[in-house]
Amino acid sequence: MSEVNLADDNALDASENTPKGKASNTVTLADETLHVTVNGLDKVWSFTSGLEIPLAHVMGATIDRGILDDLHGSFRSPGLATSGKKTGTFRLADGDVEFWNIKQPEQPLVIQLHDEKYDRLVLGVADPRAVTDAINAAIG
Repeated sequence: MSEVNLADDNALDASENTPKGKASNTVTLADETLHVTVNGLDKVWSFTSGLEIPLAHVMGATIDRGILDDLHGSFRSPGLATSGKKTGTFRLADGDVEFWNIKQPEQPLVIQLHDEKYDRLVLGVADPRAVTDAINAAIG
């Protein structure tokens, strides 16, 4: 698979689509791997600089605004959760473990995983529709 950078300023991660000009994450698809780079100070707050997930472990990607209300009953370990920012590892009451890195008003890109440390990634990216489409096409 050739590299698909989903953060090129002229392509899928145009800064005008993002609050304050910088998305919380940069997503790249290369060598059958989904690469998530955590941007800026989010690396400190989430205790994570990035993630690499084999595409064989990606079940699909969606945009789901409703997930922003799904953290009730969960606990964060480690990370940060304020009214406008959620970053880090969240353990849900049902046993699922999720990695979140998103700020308002970013639309949540949700990536469903299997056989990984996390069951789900909830990410803020500049163009979630383009990233969702690219991920789903890659795992197609």
